[in-house]
Amino acid sequence: MTVLNEFKLWVPPVAESFPDGLPQWEILGTDAQYVQFPLRPGTSITCFSGAMAYMSSGVKLAVKLAGFKKTFGRLAGGGSLFQLTYTNEGNENGYIAMTPDYPGILIPVTSTTCADGKIVALRDSFLCSTMENGVETDISAGFNPAQSVGAFCCGGFDFITQTITPNGQTAFLMAMGTVVTKTLASGESILIDGEALLGFESSVQLDIKWVGNAMAACCGGEGLFHTHLTGPGQIWLQSMGIDKMRRLFPPRVVETSNGESGDGGGE
Repeated sequence: MTVLNEFKLWVPPVAESFPDGLPQWEILGTDAQYVQFPLRPGTSITCFSGAMAYMSSGVKLAVKLAGFKKTFGRLAGGGSLFQLTYTNEGNENGYIAMTPDYPGILIPVTSTTCADGKIVALRDSFLCSTMENGVETDISAGFNPAQSVGAFCCGGFDFITQTITPNGQTAFLMAMGTVVTKTLASGESILIDGEALLGFESSVQLDIKWVGNAMAACCGGEGLFHTHLTGPGQIWLQSMGIDKMRRLFPPRVVETSNGESGDGGGE
């Protein structure tokens, strides 16, 4: 296997099917995707606020607080205040679809694809998750797991991260651009731009490395440090992170005739 073949281009996978042939879920579209779930009577899907795109008429929404610790963890991790659960309360099979709130793609992660059991991801990466027999994906907040103070401050990753534990469910993360994955062997390392990092298994260590010399730091346009990841564990990289997208469309400030400034939105 060559080095380049160790990187895997992410493409929407085909989900396993239920005994009756229905897929457990389907990812539809290319750049701004839907994930669609069949919902049998009594089955549920959890998601963050505003994720639902469409659903059958028998599906009902329940909103609740999940206790102080879990609620605080969701908020700090970029989630919503309340826990949203959609349940098919009808007597026939139904459906529901979720979509990101920006033009992104959806990355399914499970306990199988995440051997370590936990994924450390950017804040606000979680979209939704399956829920079976009351078991759901655990979404919590954590501090950047950097190995040094310098990496914590300059590694390009959020200070507060989102920790996702699938617990046997399928959770869906939001990403942008093209996504590639790589599984780092024990002791294997890679240098990346911090803004390209979507997430990694909690077994991966995060640090920083000086870009090279003063000329490279001042004139290379890559900042002072690269983000340094060391295995073992899987990493997910995205070509167009949300921070890059925001810089492409900065707020437009309009100065009015009386000298006041506004954002140009509305009359």
